[in-house]
Amino acid sequence: MLIGYKTLVLLLLPAFIGGVAEESVAQDPRDCLPGYVWRAARADDLVCVIPQSRALAADENAKAPFRREPGLRDGVYYCLSGFVWREAYEGDTVCVTPAARQRVWEENALAASRTVAGGVDFRTVGQHTLLVGVTTSRNAWESRTYSSTCGELTPMPGVMDGMVGWGQAEIGWLGENCFAFVLERAVQFDFTLMDVIPDKIVDRAVLSYDEVEAPSCPLVVGYSYRCWQNGEGNYEVKANGCVEVRIPSMDWVRNGGTVQGRLPTFASGQPISRINARQWDVTSPIAWQLSSPAPPLGGMRGYGVLLTGGPSIDGLTAQDNTVCVSDLSNITLEITYTVPPSGEFIPPR
Repeated sequence: MLIGYKTLVLLLLPAFIGGVAEESVAQDPRDCLPGYVWRAARADDLVCVIPQSRALAADENAKAPFRREPGLRDGVYYCLSGFVWREAYEGDTVCVTPAARQRVWEENALAASRTVAGGVDFRTVGQHTLLVGVTTSRNAWESRTYSSTCGELTPMPGVMDGMVGWGQAEIGWLGENCFAFVLERAVQFDFTLMDVIPDKIVDRAVLSYDEVEAPSCPLVVGYSYRCWQNGEGNYEVKANGCVEVRIPSMDWVRNGGTVQGRLPTFASGQPISRINARQWDVTSPIAWQLSSPAPPLGGMRGYGVLLTGGPSIDGLTAQDNTVCVSDLSNITLEITYTVPPSGEFIPPR
């Protein structure tokens, strides 16, 4: 079952410090397990989700008027092209992306397992799955102008701030090399609950995110660019997305100000593999980041996860008009771990 964050932290704090404490008041069976909060897509929406999902639901509610047709049809609002009804509850016609609707369907299916009445404490012996969201992030970019006559739009990244990907532009009839850039976002996850389990074996860690074409990519004065396009400047579906995953090699959360621009990453030694277009297996680096006091011999701790455009800036030549810039949301980490019986030897991994 999935575990996440709970707002009644003070009530749960004794259990974190010295074992399971007796609660002085009876709990509502609808209350969420530690790590979860009520989604509150509307006032009586008591589905338990990670805090990030509640924030997403609130954001979807705020954007609803801009994602639907201007008038009612048959007494209801229909969504603009590319959006669907969320269906978090009966009659929920808030317009969201298809990925967001899938998210709330999955949350509804797991609702009972995340409550006091139907769930299992995340610290008990056995295997568990913990879903966590992003607690902090850092955006960075790098750009290069290839010609003094190129009318690059400045300053970078402008409206592309917070997006992930890369792009380049050539201009003029002769194909003058003009401009190239890479955008990245580093994220750190909420390991609060994992940190209170002293003995645990991380079995698997999967990074997931929703990805759509970024809304706007103004690159060069006088030219128009889609955020997903091919070298000829025509729209192109990016079936595998625009993201590569790497592991930062510096503690950017505490010392981010010491490095300007993009973060350094491990060139090797951090085994990561793509599961599908929107999921990555990051088991080893996350296990090493959660290890205490240090990762196993040969492991390099790393700091969070970096989602970045694939090419290096040195690998871009601005000899065509390829652009691959995405807007990412619902970035989560699903950690499957095992709590062994007390006193059982945990072999190094």
